[in-house]
Amino acid sequence: MKSYLSVFVVLLIGLSSGCSKSNDVVPEKELPLLPAITVTASGEYNVILKGDTEAKMTTGGGNFKPVFYSLEDGRVIPAEYANTDKWDIAFTGIYNSSIWANHGEVVFDNGNKGPGYGSPARGGLYLVSDPAVETKYYDSEKQRPRQVPIPKTLLDEAYTNVKAVQISDNQLLSKGFLTLDYFLGSGAGYAFYDFYGAMFPGDKERAHIVYNLPRPIIIKTAKGNYAKIIIYSFYKDSPLSPTLKSEAPYITFKYTILKNGSKDFTKAIN
Repeated sequence: MKSYLSVFVVLLIGLSSGCSKSNDVVPEKELPLLPAITVTASGEYNVILKGDTEAKMTTGGGNFKPVFYSLEDGRVIPAEYANTDKWDIAFTGIYNSSIWANHGEVVFDNGNKGPGYGSPARGGLYLVSDPAVETKYYDSEKQRPRQVPIPKTLLDEAYTNVKAVQISDNQLLSKGFLTLDYFLGSGAGYAFYDFYGAMFPGDKERAHIVYNLPRPIIIKTAKGNYAKIIIYSFYKDSPLSPTLKSEAPYITFKYTILKNGSKDFTKAIN
């Protein structure tokens, strides 16, 4: 009897220890500290955002790390916060040229997911193409600018002309991203990629250059507020006429944020 009892006790101890191991609480992964908040009120702000300058098409296979930014707070957000509502806009893909809003439900037919999948945010994007500005620089038949570089005054004009959010939320691009203009099957985009150097025939230093277009982007933030943004350049120091020697990606942009739910950009005062 004692021998049976001993075996029973040993089995009981073994089961107890096994159960306790399986019920051990796995500690949550500690998130890095967030940078300081620099934007606390509605207004206009200027940003120079350093992309993944370590990745190269020749050595890194185009594997550029995404960059997350909070328009609400004016700060870069670490990638560990991708599935949170801490960021509003993400720059992903080759040379960080694909632009996403923070939307936690983005899943494509092939199973790929958006950079904010799982976040509670329901943001969106809208590319603004102003006919009055487009006629000044764009050849709609050839789907490219008539000449480059495009004067910065046109980018500022298009940006200033966006005085309010005049679209409904169901018109926002929420489950996709904005990219280069009519490149690799895409539609209208925020920048022109001169893949073959067609704008400067015979000049190899002018091939594979991105020129930003006068097309502002309206953004619904992770908090449900609205912003407008114009991207000036993807090159360090924003050269007027970039070449292959120009360093990239350094994303220079200006934006106006409305932190009170308003849709009237004329009332955004720093």
